[in-house]
Amino acid sequence: MKTRLDVFDWLSGQLRFGIKPGLERMNWMIEQLGLEERPSIHVAGTNGKGSTVAFLRAMAIENGLSVGTFTSPYIIQFEERIMLNGEPIQEDALVDVANRVKACADKATETLTEFELLTMMAWCYFDDTRPDVIIWEVGLGGRLDSTNVLTHPLATVVTSIGHDHQGILGDTLEEIAMEKYGIVKRDVPMFHSVGEEKLIELLLQKGEDVGASIHDVRTLVTEIEDGAGTVVTYEGMPPVVLGLTGHHQAYNGACAVAVARHLGWKEEAIRSGLERAQHPGRYELVSKRPRVILDGAHNQEGIEALVVQAKQETDVTVLTAILADKDRDTMIHALQEIGDVYETTFDFPRARTREQLIKDGARFVEWQEWMNEWMEAPTSETLIVTGSLYFISEVRTHFQSLKK
Repeated sequence: MKTRLDVFDWLSGQLRFGIKPGLERMNWMIEQLGLEERPSIHVAGTNGKGSTVAFLRAMAIENGLSVGTFTSPYIIQFEERIMLNGEPIQEDALVDVANRVKACADKATETLTEFELLTMMAWCYFDDTRPDVIIWEVGLGGRLDSTNVLTHPLATVVTSIGHDHQGILGDTLEEIAMEKYGIVKRDVPMFHSVGEEKLIELLLQKGEDVGASIHDVRTLVTEIEDGAGTVVTYEGMPPVVLGLTGHHQAYNGACAVAVARHLGWKEEAIRSGLERAQHPGRYELVSKRPRVILDGAHNQEGIEALVVQAKQETDVTVLTAILADKDRDTMIHALQEIGDVYETTFDFPRARTREQLIKDGARFVEWQEWMNEWMEAPTSETLIVTGSLYFISEVRTHFQSLKK
């Protein structure tokens, strides 16, 4: 492989092998490549993982640390899944680590999945660049996710438990929770903002079984002031305007505050990180006139959080593309609380088709043509585009071409 496109072709070719839970292939690769575990923070949860990573990254940088991040999916470019100090991996480094990982994977007795290969590329890149701390975002679940080869991170985080990937993680919230709690490690503190008491009891039991201290970060939040921006007062800190907007972001921020304080980062760095954190596609204002907001809410709980924030807006239109494996009826019903809802499809394997949407009674539009017309002659004060991070990525690219 010589270019980034070669790497993408190779990785996409592995997608046909699907999801294969388990850590044996990853552990074998790490041993073969002679990689060592570096200081890490491990973040799981149904919603809020990416935002918590964004807060932690900003805090670490403000604290003078070099920080690696491994996240998914991407919004602007593929390379942002592996970052150093907020900068996506460069093409030469991407090609180099991909070739090293491929050469090793080709010798494996079992084929690695696309996500496993990508995780291994991140391990190689961070082994080369040696950041002070690496923040790993779980891809799916936790217990059997390829990132869970970490044996002794500095801290673990579970942001929330909600309905997502039931076909893989389990039908009930309790089953989903236990998969995510699989990242708990002996003698490693776990920080969480889980809301349901029965799920917290499960986590406390897991911590007792494993030998890990469990810390509920919600008590750090003393006041939230919702509006065009989100102002939060955390215990021991003056009010701060979060870099990420939304009531729910107060608790993602609390996860980051708790971890940063545990690691002894400076209070001024923590506060500054809360203010400076950026995360594309999370209640992101991409146009002021007309007002357009992109939000990657992609499941029932994410939509509910979006609706709470969107009620601060006036006169809203919603454009959404909800994937076929999500609870469309519940999500559409919630979105209708804030304005007229238009549905669409896009080029993605799990997207609902035009025929499915029309059959289900959706107000269907071809989104590119519809959005071009809306931008020319807005029919409301605010347009919110949501439903899937993959859809948001496409819309964002299209939107930037409109603004040129």
